[in-house]
Amino acid sequence: MPVEKITVQLQLARHGRLARKKPSLLIFRSQMSRIPSLFNYFRVITDACQEPMMRSIQKQHQEISPESLCGEFPFIRYGACENSASSENELTAFPQVRATGQHQSVNSPRRFPSEVFQDLSRKEIQRVLEILHYSVAATTGDDVLHVLQLLKETVACPNVIGGVVELTSAGIFKEFNSVINVSYSSNWLYTYGKNGYAEVDPVLQSAVSSFQTQVWEQTYEGARSPKQLEFIEEARSFGLTHGITTGMVERTKNFATFFSFAGGDRKSTTRYKDLLQYLLPYLHHVLIANTSTPLSNRVKGLSPREAAVLVWMKQGKTNWEISKILGVSERTIRFHVEGIFSKLDVSSRTQAVAYAMEHGLVKEE
Repeated sequence: MPVEKITVQLQLARHGRLARKKPSLLIFRSQMSRIPSLFNYFRVITDACQEPMMRSIQKQHQEISPESLCGEFPFIRYGACENSASSENELTAFPQVRATGQHQSVNSPRRFPSEVFQDLSRKEIQRVLEILHYSVAATTGDDVLHVLQLLKETVACPNVIGGVVELTSAGIFKEFNSVINVSYSSNWLYTYGKNGYAEVDPVLQSAVSSFQTQVWEQTYEGARSPKQLEFIEEARSFGLTHGITTGMVERTKNFATFFSFAGGDRKSTTRYKDLLQYLLPYLHHVLIANTSTPLSNRVKGLSPREAAVLVWMKQGKTNWEISKILGVSERTIRFHVEGIFSKLDVSSRTQAVAYAMEHGLVKEE
């Protein structure tokens, strides 16, 4: 049979099968075409039923205001309860800083300054997280020292020092309460103390009076008295030409903290200014919490590790020998010895031991 004839027969047969099924196909297609409209119909009905219910639920939610909730359950606190008396006594994990023309104070809310971190590298941001982590965990003077050492590495300043000062009732500098020297020269600190430079240091005086971050070069421009100019020249002779000093006053107490960062790249001084201001409340908190006991009840501000080093110094041990006894590096011991010299206001091991024995810091054999 020719191929053309076979093709025609197949097409006729297929047409016949379709013709026989045409009624059912038409019905099916008709039903399918109605499904979207039925779906829309039921959706309209459902929405109409749910709308009153949702309005009822929303109405119930709106009937209880945040103030009413706080009044009924005082232990629930959030921003809406502005007039709640209990919110005034709300505790915060760390003090916050308010940068105003007056003293910076704690417990003032502040927004997160995301712009501070925009120009920081990934490594610098990691260091900042380390500083915050160890600030939370700090319980001793050594812990505070570790935090300041991390900060020194972060801001790349070779000279770092921090401490607590006592203020008069009028808010004027009275005396140093405790000082933690990270890397300042012992010779400079000795000269500073012996000459009473705290009384004329324009940076310290400005920081204590305003508690605003001081860029040294800018503060020095306002120095006028001969003693201030003498101090500036003396500081420069020790290589202290530029730096930043920041601090914060402790509310309801006559104490304040200060932190100074000197040397390094001049551009870094201003680059890290905002970061230091952000970290200030945390540094203030950890320093006050671990060193703000009355001066007469402390070993002249010595940390437990410094006190231990002083005992071995009295025994005539060298830095190397003390490092082996305490299980730390010789460099760490040298650091503690410099801290002892600074806090006891001495310049030699013999003077330190004599002072310690005279004031009962170590027992006589």
